Amino acid sequence: MIALWMLYCVGIGLAFVVVGYALERALHFAGRPTRWAWVIALAGSYVVPIAAWVRPDAFATFAVPIPVAVESARSVSLPTASTTSTILNQPSPPFTLSDLDSPLRWAWAIGSLAMLLTLSVAGARLIVIRRRWRQAVVEGRKVLVSENVGPAVVGLWSPRVVLPQWALQLTEWERSLMLAHEEQHLRAGDPALLATALLMVLMAPWNPALWWHWRRLRLAVEIDCDTRVLHRGHAAPAYGELLLRVGRHRRGQLLGVAAFGQPASFLESRIRRMVATTPRWRWAGVAAAIVVAVGAIVGACEAPRPFSPTDPLREPQAPSSFGIGGVMSGSDIHALVRPAIEADEAIQALQPPAVVYVWFQAMPDGRIVAHGRDDSRANLIRHAAGMGRIKTQGFAPPGVLAPVKVVYALVEMPWSQLSHSMTDRMTLREAERLRPWVERAARQMFPSILDPTGPPMDAFLVHDARLQVYRGTLTTLNYLGPSRSRPETDIDIAELKRALPSFNPGHDGWAVIDPRGLRGLVRDNVRLIRINHNPQPQDTAQGTPALDRAKVIRQAEQLRRLAREYHPEVFGGGTAPTAVALVLDASGRVLGHGADTRAARGAVVRTANGEVEDCLEVLTRLVPRFKDAQWSQSGCTNDPQPNVIIYWGQLLR
Repeated sequence: MIALWMLYCVGIGLAFVVVGYALERALHFAGRPTRWAWVIALAGSYVVPIAAWVRPDAFATFAVPIPVAVESARSVSLPTASTTSTILNQPSPPFTLSDLDSPLRWAWAIGSLAMLLTLSVAGARLIVIRRRWRQAVVEGRKVLVSENVGPAVVGLWSPRVVLPQWALQLTEWERSLMLAHEEQHLRAGDPALLATALLMVLMAPWNPALWWHWRRLRLAVEIDCDTRVLHRGHAAPAYGELLLRVGRHRRGQLLGVAAFGQPASFLESRIRRMVATTPRWRWAGVAAAIVVAVGAIVGACEAPRPFSPTDPLREPQAPSSFGIGGVMSGSDIHALVRPAIEADEAIQALQPPAVVYVWFQAMPDGRIVAHGRDDSRANLIRHAAGMGRIKTQGFAPPGVLAPVKVVYALVEMPWSQLSHSMTDRMTLREAERLRPWVERAARQMFPSILDPTGPPMDAFLVHDARLQVYRGTLTTLNYLGPSRSRPETDIDIAELKRALPSFNPGHDGWAVIDPRGLRGLVRDNVRLIRINHNPQPQDTAQGTPALDRAKVIRQAEQLRRLAREYHPEVFGGGTAPTAVALVLDASGRVLGHGADTRAARGAVVRTANGEVEDCLEVLTRLVPRFKDAQWSQSGCTNDPQPNVIIYWGQLLR
């Protein structure tokens, strides 16, 4: 896991190398300090991985391939045909990237400590040799004079300019030029900037991209100082010649200090930048560089983060004559989960080439206490890892457990955390975690389920992989009567398809949210079902079933006629957006109506494709006495007069 995160961070760092070069070019063409390009690159190399770690749901994932583990145990017996076997020369567990976690942690810690020790020694050395330097006034400026260190700025809290003894033999003009460069370092706060950048490298010394960022930042700092000095009227050829003279005298350098001629490998780049001319098309170059930088940043943010569900720690197993704590072959696992798979009619109804992704919660004694489905392997592993330690994962080919391929993850619940109510606690914890999400979605989609009284209902929330709800369906369970409680938690494929006609049981996931976690929010006779369905191009608008086109046209014409009959004042010469509301009974007779020029748009609900209006909210706002009514259908339609929208609802009874 750590190995993959390291590779991910290196990849993000390399993407920000591209960002740094592009922004450096843009800032150069625009005549701005180029150091900020590499400050942004360094910061971005940390911000994106930290965001991926803290907010994993905002990033795509790629799962770490983990082979099915084979573990030794005392004995195993499963409810299958009786067989006897002896395992000899059992192979060692296969190598996984998680095996590198411990050595990589040690290497990381040792590398950072070694770098910290190096910096500490360099700082101590600087303190010792600084005591031997004498103070002097050169060209009216207080400086430190050393034997052969400098010209440079040393110190972090109270930085000072240090000149070598040989610099005092230069001409007055050359010393002034040298001091002007070092004073630019002081004014720009370069010692603190370079120290902060070096600290960021120290935190991840294994990342070569960070070292490159720091190197380019040091070069950019020197180039920026050169540019400011030359803008004060100094000649570039003479300044470049002085740089070369300083480079020839330099015998060594102090780690991380800002210096006039450091390092020697930078001299060519600095001189080339000094004599370079700005092209006529520089603003086009700025725009192109910004496009490249933005593209690289977007690519870094969209790069999938690594995800692995494994936990290298093994927990002690309770003694049991039957369970999942010992050797588990593929046939053992299949025998363990087969009853749950065979009892799931939705899975058994699927046909190839569909693939179903299923997680199982198993107690150490081998009992499957819960199972559910997801829409992809990555989401399956993510969901399973959030419930406990993944014992194993794998797949069963078509015909073994179901007519289709079954990709599964088996989650082991340790004895130390289990009781007879473990399944209840797990589902309750999940429901409590989703409670704020349910409240937001319910207030947007169907606030009536939040009322303390009302008929029994099924409320379906359709969301994408990032839990963004874009559709809701409310079904009144008339056959139960107003005093009956909700039905059992089982739900069949037909109910799901009625709620979402584009529902694909071979691809989409679903779950009934434990009502105990919603008490006080959703009334007791409402069953709330979430469906994980990413919108597809073939889906109908908002997931609604196809209707007879002629019937829809007739209904719209009838609504427009009624709107003109009850509110003729809004039709004619007006241009302000206007809403007309009509409440109809089952026979189409108008029971209530209203109009308002300030309510032409309802509550905004974010969807995958844009924004849609919550028509029912506008309707009940304009005709408030029907706020608590139950509706058989509702909607909104445009009028030929473009500023008018007609909101309508038909009462259930």
